[in-house]
Formats: sequence, structure tokens, C-alpha cells
Amino acid sequence: MDTAGDRANQRLIDQLIARGALWSQPLIAAFRATPRHRFLPRVWYYFRQHGWREINTQAPGRHELRLLYADRALTTRLSEAAPGQLPTPISSSSQPSLMAEMLEDLRLAPGLKVLEIGAGTGYNAALLAHVTGFVVSVEIDLRILAEAAEHLRAFPERRVKLRHGDGRLGCPEEAPFDRILVTAAAHDLEPAWLEQLAEGGLLLAPLDLAPGLAYLVCGTCRAGVFEGRLTRPAYFMPLRGETEQAGDGSDESTSVAPVSSSLPPADALPSATAPWADWTVRKASCTGPGLLPSLAFLGWLRGYTIGYQVLSDGQIVYGIGDRVHGQACWFGLRQWRVTGVAGRNLGIQLWRDFLDAGGPWPTEFRLHAEKAEPRPLGNGGGPPLPNSRGSAPVFSRWGPRCRQIWTLDPCRQRPAWP
Repeated sequence: MDTAGDRANQRLIDQLIARGALWSQPLIAAFRATPRHRFLPRVWYYFRQHGWREINTQAPGRHELRLLYADRALTTRLSEAAPGQLPTPISSSSQPSLMAEMLEDLRLAPGLKVLEIGAGTGYNAALLAHVTGFVVSVEIDLRILAEAAEHLRAFPERRVKLRHGDGRLGCPEEAPFDRILVTAAAHDLEPAWLEQLAEGGLLLAPLDLAPGLAYLVCGTCRAGVFEGRLTRPAYFMPLRGETEQAGDGSDESTSVAPVSSSLPPADALPSATAPWADWTVRKASCTGPGLLPSLAFLGWLRGYTIGYQVLSDGQIVYGIGDRVHGQACWFGLRQWRVTGVAGRNLGIQLWRDFLDAGGPWPTEFRLHAEKAEPRPLGNGGGPPLPNSRGSAPVFSRWGPRCRQIWTLDPCRQRPAWP
């Protein structure tokens, strides 16, 4: 049946292909055969003057289809609002172009067994099942799980097994899996995921490393040891466990909040001219992931406290802080905000380290991770470790679940175009 919704879906897929987010024939076929609006009977939209409003999209008209088939994430469920507070989003349908890129990263093929952490609307599971033939999807929220089951009933040929449980634990009774896809942001890789991934399989998960530093990580496991790298920036709602209520799992690094930091507010600090202030804005922004987040990521590797803030004029700044000595430096494209001379020196030292390392992007570091007890005094970071494999910097950190070794790829290559 050729409906307005089906035509809108085909136009969206055409856009994803043209923009380079979708290219493999099996996934193109999956997206074309899986209209997004069939999984979104209602969405929540935030209006500045009125707050959150529910939009009924069960019988979408022209305006509703324009919203449903925009290349943007859509909120599908809100938390219960506490007295005097607004509800917060706890579930969403991800941006279609990001979904397509993630599924392409997984290199899907018929016969692969897939574990999805976070069922959401069921849309992603339906796409996965169209290509691979079988998906296990684990969801912590029974209401979300029931909605996903209802949506998937319209696609009875898609073999999706929905399970209620804590996604951090994976699904051991169905393991091993050839692919594991996590659709909610975690602070670290969970050991259960590493243990349940088949040899030669791929794990893809969003990681919230620090305020303003959220990335997808993709890699393989052997004997419970992960080897991979960050692929692209991506912000997801936080992964919740069994003991967490809806809305409790949110953390400051998951969203781009106006202020996300334990550092002194940038607005309250004196300014200093950035060393790149006489460059053009385009050059200061860099290609790839951008200068400011790349600097902040290197600071995170070195163990500094990281900050993210949107100033009153709309400018985005990233901060680093040395809590031991009480120093902080916020990086902007034209101005820095610093805690005096010591704060500026902190920023200059990181800037020189960044240049000496060749201006590394976060996606140019390899990640080695394995289960380890967290350090009692924090998650580490610090100066580069001695590297027996050459001159590439190596950093060690302890996450909540794993010890992480980050190594700058000595053979990194950058694309000829952004």
C-alpha cells in the first residue's frame, strides 16, 4: 500500500543515502521496508512557552509526517515529574542518520545473532532482524517493552525476542552473540558484554566519558578483552539499571546542558586571549571532531576534570581543571577563561602537548579494555605511560567497570574530505 507515510519514508531513505549515512544494499532494503511512523504512535515535543506537549501521530497528517521523518531524534517517553519540576526524557527514537551509521558500523549479514541493549520503540530491532534474521532485545522498562512488542506485531516476519532485564548484564542465557548493539549511554563497557560477545564479533556502544565528550565505541573481544576505537560523537539517553527509577539515570555528560561541570563557571573567570585567536573561525574549529573537544579529550586522558558550558552569548566552551592545585582553564574559539596565571599555564601546557602529539582526534586513539576493580581514589589518568611499541602516546585510566588503555594510532590517516 502506497501511503503518504510510506512515501515520506522513501524520501528519508533517499536523503540518508545521498548524505552518505546509508550505503549497503541489505540495510537500504531494511530501512525501505520499515516505515518509521509505524513505531511512533505519539511523540513528545518541547515548546519553550508551554513545556512538553504530547503529539498524537497514530494517523499522521502532513505536519506530523514532516516531524516523524525529519532526521532528528524524537522523544517517546518522559519520566514522572517531581513536584515543582519538569519531566525529563527517558526514551527516544534515535536520529535516523545516526542509526544508519551505527548499523553500517556493525557490518551486518544474514545469520548473525544480535543482542540489542535497550528496545526503545522496536524500530531498531525491526531493522536488525530484517538483515540478520534474529535479534534478542533487552529492556529494563516494562512499559517501553510492552510498547515495542505492540509495534513489532505489525511485522510478524521479523524474529525479535524481547526480554525484560538489566541491559548491563546482557542476556547470558542466549549468549554468545555475533553482534552486541547498545542504544543507551554508559560510563564504561560492561564486563558482561565482553564475556557474551562471540570471538570475532563486534560490540558497538555509546560511552559518556565526561561532560561534552560522548562517543560511540566499536570493537572486538577476545577472552573478555576489548580492542577497538571511538567512531563518532553521539549523545544518547543514559543506560538504567534494575535499581534506578526512570529519570534517575540521567547524568550531566549525557546531554549538552547549558552548564555541565564541577569547575568554576567560565562566566565568573577573567578572560585571556586564546593562542589561536588570530586564526579564522573555520581553522580554529578544525575539521573532524573539532579543536575544543579534541583538546578536552586529551585533558581527560591526562586525568583533568572536564567541563562543558554554553555561555550567555551562545558560545560553547570546554574546560579542564586541576583539583589538587585549584587551577582551571576554559577553552573558547577566541577567548579562554582562566583562574589567573596558573590556570592559563595549565591550558598552555595542554595546548603544547596537543600540538606535540600531532593534534590527535579522539577517534584516533585505540582502546584496550578489560574487567578490573575500580581504583578507590578515582579513575586515574595522567601523563603518558612508557610505550615499548614506539613514540605514540599511551594513557591508562580506570573506569567504573574496566581498566582502559588508550593508545594513539601511530599509523593514523585522515580522510581527504570531511
